[in-house]
Amino acid sequence: MKPNAVVHLFVGLLAIVFCSATAHADSIGITLTQISQSGAAGTIVTFDARLTNLTSSPVFLNGDSATTSTSFLTVDDNPFLNNAPLSLAAGASSGPFALFNVLIAPGTAVGTYGFNTFSILGGADGSAFAPTGSAQFAVTASPVPEPGTIRLLVTGMLGLGAWGRLRRHGS
Repeated sequence: MKPNAVVHLFVGLLAIVFCSATAHADSIGITLTQISQSGAAGTIVTFDARLTNLTSSPVFLNGDSATTSTSFLTVDDNPFLNNAPLSLAAGASSGPFALFNVLIAPGTAVGTYGFNTFSILGGADGSAFAPTGSAQFAVTASPVPEPGTIRLLVTGMLGLGAWGRLRRHGS
């Protein structure tokens, strides 16, 4: 066998092994009501979703996992643990309900952070933890209003309130 043929064969075998290890068909469809949320640094944004069983048999929802593109985003899965059903019958849907929260850490630079994933783990019974569905999401860290801007807004609202009272009492 020629050296180039061996290299091509080896690369082909690696591609087959890699693709078969990472490929899986989703059993659960996760439809986020909004795939992108915005919030200021130090705040929490909530992602709502509808879950749908895409198979012809029941699927148990036993856990979850999440990955984010930056350490400034932290996923809280308590909404999934509190709101998701334990299983979905064949073809059944549930939601929309709060699926997960994302904390935007204080000090996060303004910008959009994509390439984040929330996955549901489960399978045919209560002890399965295979990936059964996933959804991509993005979080935009927006600028925090300056204290001067907030002060100006509050002063304006108080002025409008006082002006409205004076108009009512003066009539």
